[in-house]
Amino acid sequence: MLELKPIYNTGTITFIESPEKMALKKIDSSYIRDPKGIIPNGIYKVFKHEKNKQIFLISFLGSLLLANLIWIILMATMYKEKINNFWYAPAVISLSLILWKLTTVLLNTKQLNVSINLYRESLIEGSRLTPPFVTNMYLNLYKSQTRQNWIVLAILFYGIIFTLLFWWLKDVQWWIFDFSGWIRAIAHNPENIGFVLITILVVTLVMHIYFTIYRKKRIIDIQSFFGNEVISQLEIDELVKEKNKQYAKIFILSVLITLVFPFFIWIIYKKFIKK
Repeated sequence: MLELKPIYNTGTITFIESPEKMALKKIDSSYIRDPKGIIPNGIYKVFKHEKNKQIFLISFLGSLLLANLIWIILMATMYKEKINNFWYAPAVISLSLILWKLTTVLLNTKQLNVSINLYRESLIEGSRLTPPFVTNMYLNLYKSQTRQNWIVLAILFYGIIFTLLFWWLKDVQWWIFDFSGWIRAIAHNPENIGFVLITILVVTLVMHIYFTIYRKKRIIDIQSFFGNEVISQLEIDELVKEKNKQYAKIFILSVLITLVFPFFIWIIYKKFIKK
């Protein structure tokens, strides 16, 4: 019987994947995968990102809670004779605020886990609707950014005024007001306090820029995977506009109370009462 042999020896041929396919595999491996393999990688990345954020907040708030409890215990035992009862008030207030925030974060974490499970079930059933939690998260990103803008504006506005006043009053003695003596009684080196205040303002601005970019990236991620199904841009614009109006009113009212009204009272005192 005639035995046929190939012209070329194929025994050493190794088949490899195309560069395009290898690149796609590399990109796909960079995504965070759903442990149950149901939610698409890109969409699960949005959920996972939120879960990591909640875990960080729980750890951070838990640490603050523990530190606050230790401080209260120390005040009530070791430093009972040295510390005035007045200092219990801020400790108890901060403890209450931390507990409230921690409870809120824990409830949000539970809601997130429920939303992930419900979304898996909806995908199994063939539904492609955007989960309500994603819509709320999308809206909260815009709300948080708007709120942060006004908080940072207030911190920088009042921080700059306070820093300038502090720097000016550290060498001032006027009438019965010994500002220089009072300031130096609190801080032996007022110049260092001034530099600390400036550093706080700079750090606040840098953190504001960082979190603005961070939220923008998360918004883009959600838009990339859910498109216009999340919520219309018109609704977002209306929401941001309404929030800006609310925060603007609060900011203007604070300026009137803290700066404008005292100035007018001082003018009235100088013109009429002092005479």
